[in-house]
Amino acid sequence: MQPEEVNGPLESQTGEPPIEQIGPAEQREPFWSYLDLALVVGLLVASVIVIGVVAGAIMFYNPKLRADPTPLMIPMNLVVYGALYFCLRGALQLRYGRPVFRSLGWRWTGSNPLLLILGGILLAFLISVGAAALHTPKIPTPFDQMTESRFNFALFALTAIVFAPIFEELFFRGFIQPLLSRTFGVIAGVLITAVMFGSLHLMEYKWAWQYAVFISLAGAIFGWLRARTGSIIPSTVMHGAFNAVSVVALAFGKNI
Repeated sequence: MQPEEVNGPLESQTGEPPIEQIGPAEQREPFWSYLDLALVVGLLVASVIVIGVVAGAIMFYNPKLRADPTPLMIPMNLVVYGALYFCLRGALQLRYGRPVFRSLGWRWTGSNPLLLILGGILLAFLISVGAAALHTPKIPTPFDQMTESRFNFALFALTAIVFAPIFEELFFRGFIQPLLSRTFGVIAGVLITAVMFGSLHLMEYKWAWQYAVFISLAGAIFGWLRARTGSIIPSTVMHGAFNAVSVVALAFGKNI
């Protein structure tokens, strides 16, 4: 008895389509686009404006904060980091149904944490030597006033060593660098992201170009780690150790 002829490919007895029709679709890496980058940046800028307005209203009704707004700065930084997370969540989880941290490279790679910490400390010392060679001016920052009390200093240290590295690495090395690397290549992606990272700190240091250069250099090292390991955990650990050197130096300077 001859098999019955049908139009199109035969289906299996389970009703599933043929194997060639259910193979995995090609997925670009990273899966997000420049439209998503514009969305995140736009939402983040809007969030910062709203946070600034709220902080201004708080200062308006509190005379002490009008005279000295520094106690608001660390809480504002933490709120901005929270806003950044929700902006990333909107772009990745709501649009694509993907988790934020894992999508941006938060995965363990087996790197030695002790070596990463020592690398961050060494990098901080090398950059300090380079900064001295370039006669980098000593710029007073708002953080100098925020760390007058032990409680404020502890909150500042926690922010600088833990929260800042996590969220800065998520945004720069996790979100921006892979996108630029896909377009321009890995080396260009690392370098462009590093320059953006350094430039973002210019206002904090009153536009002294030396700070931007050395922070960009640190950013390039973090970016190389990200590209080398495929994860932002190593760069986050090194970033935290790098910041810890400044925190310790500040503590000794203030005899805390």
